[in-house]
Amino acid sequence: MSDANHQPDLASRMKLVLRYLPAPVGIVTSYDPASGAPIGLAMSAIMPMALEPCSMAIAVNRSGSAHEGILATGRFCINLLDSDLHGHMGPFASADLRDLRFTQPEWKQHGEVWYIEGAPANILCEVRETVSYGTHDLLIGEVYELIASGRDDILGWANGALGRLAPLG
Repeated sequence: MSDANHQPDLASRMKLVLRYLPAPVGIVTSYDPASGAPIGLAMSAIMPMALEPCSMAIAVNRSGSAHEGILATGRFCINLLDSDLHGHMGPFASADLRDLRFTQPEWKQHGEVWYIEGAPANILCEVRETVSYGTHDLLIGEVYELIASGRDDILGWANGALGRLAPLG
């Protein structure tokens, strides 16, 4: 048998390789259009798109609980986290802790969209484009509001764990 028959499938190998691709991590939020209740998910699939117009992109799994709500409202907020706010991540990263989402006092609303007050950045976007590929939808949102605390202790995801993204030296 060849070595290829003993290797994990391509998706499993890709997951291992992506551990070496550090990325900022945040909680992306919106609201349920029927009830107004907050919805959200933890993610590292966040990237700037353009400065003209100011825009961000997120990749959302279509099977995720927040997917339909974000599409229906057409709005989302990227909440970047720092080490003081790392406890907000657990309820969004673990289904067992789901009941603890949106229970911390820092959660506020900007219009109907939920954000974390005091986070390094809250990037509020209106969905302008959706591109479907594989299991995910890439949502491109035009930034309509930006709240920044000036804090630069940004959390990221690398090597399968949360860590600080900071300049060397």
